[in-house]
Amino acid sequence: MRKHIFIIGLLLVSCLYYQAQAVDVNNNHTPVVTNVVAEQVDFEHVLIRYDVEDTDGDIMTVSVKVSANNKQSFDVPVTELEGAVGEGITSGTGKEIVWTITQDVALHQYGEGYVVAVMAGDRVVAELKRITWQKDKSEMVLIPEGSFEMGDNKLDNAPVHTVTLDAFYMDVHEVTVSQWRLFCSETGRRDGELWHFRGGENHPVVYVSQGDAKAYAAWAGKRLPTEAEWEKAARGGLVGKRFPRGDRMTHDDANYSGTRGRDRWDNPTRRPPAGTSPVAVFEANGYGLYDMAGNAAEWCLDEYDATYYNNSPTINPTGPEKGIATVLRGGSWSGGTGDLGVAVRSYWIPSNAFYLSVGFRCVIDVDANSNPKLNPEGKVWDGN
Repeated sequence: MRKHIFIIGLLLVSCLYYQAQAVDVNNNHTPVVTNVVAEQVDFEHVLIRYDVEDTDGDIMTVSVKVSANNKQSFDVPVTELEGAVGEGITSGTGKEIVWTITQDVALHQYGEGYVVAVMAGDRVVAELKRITWQKDKSEMVLIPEGSFEMGDNKLDNAPVHTVTLDAFYMDVHEVTVSQWRLFCSETGRRDGELWHFRGGENHPVVYVSQGDAKAYAAWAGKRLPTEAEWEKAARGGLVGKRFPRGDRMTHDDANYSGTRGRDRWDNPTRRPPAGTSPVAVFEANGYGLYDMAGNAAEWCLDEYDATYYNNSPTINPTGPEKGIATVLRGGSWSGGTGDLGVAVRSYWIPSNAFYLSVGFRCVIDVDANSNPKLNPEGKVWDGN
């Protein structure tokens, strides 16, 4: 039996991966995937053929996603692939991938609604630029300017849409209890009591309202990230992945509900409950950012509106004028993996500080010379 069941090629923005060698990222060209054909060759295997070209001659990473509902969502598991897939793929025609479907899809489920997406990203290598912000002694990393695909096709995360952002610096980890104490000491702000139960000095400060977070950011000469800035940073340069470091999430990757592997921080019986880990315990994403999934959920600047993505601005969006609450991102130690995706949106009442797993991190804009500066001259917000 030979049955053509899936046909689609996707053009993706480049996957930027930051390490040690400097190159000209701005002149990089996007890989192009064409002529994708998927054919079931027997009861256990699907043969996927495609062409791919990167005019820069970059080595590419190729991945596959599968939809069972005519592209409404790509959530069919794809666990066993062989051939021209993964890292180290060069330009060429007639590339072949063999997908063993035994563990992923029951044979009787095959139908016309199935679609295969072949994606290619070039691993452009550039210098990871870091600074130390003197006011609060935080390490910050430069998130490059450019476009990315924001959202996914699930619920209020939809639709996927292209967003273009200016470059900005972001704290490499969440604001800690130690940094919060410094802020309170210098400003005379009452430091409260609840957050003292969150762990040691190097744990993220929680039990803070959005107003608290904004006050800290203003003191430090920074601001909170927009929702779009947060998501681009969380993706770490990866394209089409579910979590900050890929499509897989375990307790070795982040601090979330339960304990296993490297995740030792979950104590719901303590009063008040305590489950944050020290910052930067788990591996960073491609931009060198820690805890973009789990540990403490993080305040953003934006108001929350479930339909905002339907007509949001494409350049430096800042969220709707009015919403039902304020955006939270990243999930926390008290939630499950469903909260940890880079596109997953949540929200909370901005004035409410009585939440045991909400913290924040800060960002700062850059000027035309890539120097950190809040709201530099010529910056365009909410453009199209």
